[in-house]
Amino acid sequence: MDDAKMSTEQVEETRFAAAQAEFGHHKERILVLQGGGALGAYQAGVYQGLAAAGFAPNWVAGTSIGAINAALVAGNPPDRRVARLSEFWNRVSGGRFAVVPPAGMDFMRPWLNRMSAAAVATFGVAGFFSPRFPPPALSPDGSVGALSFYDTEPLRETLNELVDFDLVNSGKVRLSLGAVNVRTGESIYFDTTTHKINAGHVMASGSLPPGFPPVKIDGEWYWDGGLMSNTPLLHVAQDLRIDALVIQVDLFSGLGDMPTNIEEVCERAKDIQYQSKRRLSMEMMRHLEDIRSTLAEVLEMLPEAKKSDPRVQKLSTVSRRGALSLVHIVNRHDTQSNNFKDYEFSRATVMDLWRAGRDDIHRAMTSPRSGRVTDIGSGVRFFDF
Repeated sequence: MDDAKMSTEQVEETRFAAAQAEFGHHKERILVLQGGGALGAYQAGVYQGLAAAGFAPNWVAGTSIGAINAALVAGNPPDRRVARLSEFWNRVSGGRFAVVPPAGMDFMRPWLNRMSAAAVATFGVAGFFSPRFPPPALSPDGSVGALSFYDTEPLRETLNELVDFDLVNSGKVRLSLGAVNVRTGESIYFDTTTHKINAGHVMASGSLPPGFPPVKIDGEWYWDGGLMSNTPLLHVAQDLRIDALVIQVDLFSGLGDMPTNIEEVCERAKDIQYQSKRRLSMEMMRHLEDIRSTLAEVLEMLPEAKKSDPRVQKLSTVSRRGALSLVHIVNRHDTQSNNFKDYEFSRATVMDLWRAGRDDIHRAMTSPRSGRVTDIGSGVRFFDF
């Protein structure tokens, strides 16, 4: 049957089936979402494309805005996820930001985006955060009001409205949210396998100081996980025996041009700071797989009588792993928002990012070999788009 005789859903599912033949058939489907503020609309577009293709994750891991998108996915049934994502992104890009200039006025976008970012800094974002009054300098030391410029309680209301936390904690889809303990400086992942997740855990993952306040959970205070690691891939990869197709969606690109002015310097520095440390991760994985395969070879050399030893069996378990395919999607869309792109929530920009994410994952599924494919052995492959 050719594309003209198929429904849109059938076309997308057929393309995903073809792509999966390249990516490999795996037991687990994992979605990994990086932090990046307003850029998170790109992830929502990617998810819309994945959902249309029939990709349904059984594990979603996110940091900061990625944690919010992850909660919206895990906390809704499959047929409502895209609608809930759309509702959230329409809400935060509403009000004074909702005007979308006609195509003939594209030359004004940089100026309009700058005004939008200035409005966010001044008035906050509806359903997300609002400026503190009095400001932190006039609040008593030790109070929550003294610890941030904005109040994020509006986000708690939004999350409780759009996310079914009973569903989140049901175990149907595993959810992992990256955060940092303010007192110890240690990274932590709130995970449905170890925690009962609520709106506070999601807010903690996105509490980037000094804009947002820390969130208190079980007697400890937590900040944005992006302070330690903006991409929760290493948390997912801790269980190196998983057989999984991992879709990683990054909002900041490690690749970029040499800056030509101070605004571009600030933007480039932010990209580098919050990019995924992919080269480090790949070298680490390559090293681990080399050790694993060597260990398996050595264990095979042991006499049969030794293989029943509990210590040998423990090593044998570590030496085996399932196949792993990592599909890496990176937002390289220019929103014309320079160094304030992560807090520029205009409707026009959110729509552009959503479309860009949807189009990028569509291209990846249509032409899975169009990216760079790296095979590091032992069934571990990276697809970079």
